[in-house]
Amino acid sequence: MRTALCDVADREGASLSFATAWHLQTVLELVEEAEARNLTDQGSDEDLAAWTRIGTAAVNTAQDGVPEYAFGPRKLDGRAPMRDFAGPRQVEGRRASGFERSPHLALLSTAHDRPEDWVHAGQAMERVLLLATLEGLASSFATQALEWPDLRWPLREPISGTGHVQTVLRLGYGPKGPSTPRRPVPEILDIQP
Repeated sequence: MRTALCDVADREGASLSFATAWHLQTVLELVEEAEARNLTDQGSDEDLAAWTRIGTAAVNTAQDGVPEYAFGPRKLDGRAPMRDFAGPRQVEGRRASGFERSPHLALLSTAHDRPEDWVHAGQAMERVLLLATLEGLASSFATQALEWPDLRWPLREPISGTGHVQTVLRLGYGPKGPSTPRRPVPEILDIQP
């Protein structure tokens, strides 16, 4: 399956690699550092509050965003990189759960970091996520380290030291998550004949 995922990314001009051994540990440490920074960054709290919904009134009336029922459990233990969508806010009845100690993390990279590379990365990510879904894999983003410029560079391919990591994906088999609200298509997309 890894080879097939790498091949679809390659077709779009991007590279997908799976972090292993010491590189996996480095990636996990960088994500943990970024998540710790996010917990103390006022701007991060405000950003999180703008697109997440907590409380019955907010959840029942939201047309978009991530409602609290879709946050998933808090991390009790394990090394899997997790973004806590609640941030510092309390969510009544939310449970905690253990996660894997050695998560499968895929890094999607491009040779350069120009707008056209971002498009290629987006197209590659689309293909990777579609194939993963077709094959029954669950996926989530672990992009915290990409949000801090000084943490992004060390994510790159460790042997050659080249490439620009555009996203980090956690892939594996897991339970199906709940659906979240979506805006009507005409509200967000204008299709011209």
